[in-house]
Amino acid sequence: MSPDLRPNPRMLTSKKEIMIYLGNVSEYMFKKYIKAGMPARYEDGRWYASTRNIDEWWDIYTRVNFARYIDQIQENG
Repeated sequence: MSPDLRPNPRMLTSKKEIMIYLGNVSEYMFKKYIKAGMPARYEDGRWYASTRNIDEWWDIYTRVNFARYIDQIQENG
C-alpha cells in the first residue's frame, strides 16, 4: 500500500469490525440491531458500515424514555 493511501477509519468492512465498534456485541445483538434498522450493508459476502451512520442511528435508537418501565426491568448484574 502506498504511504499516501490509508484505510478510511470511518469505514467498517466486516461483521467483526462492526460488532467490535458497537462495543464487542454478540452475534445475537448484531442481528437484533440489524433488524432494528442499524445502517449496514451486506454485499458480495461481506458486511459494510459507516461509523458516522452507526453513530447517528445509535443516537436515535437510544433516545427513549424508560421512566415508566424502570421498576419492571431486571438487570443481569
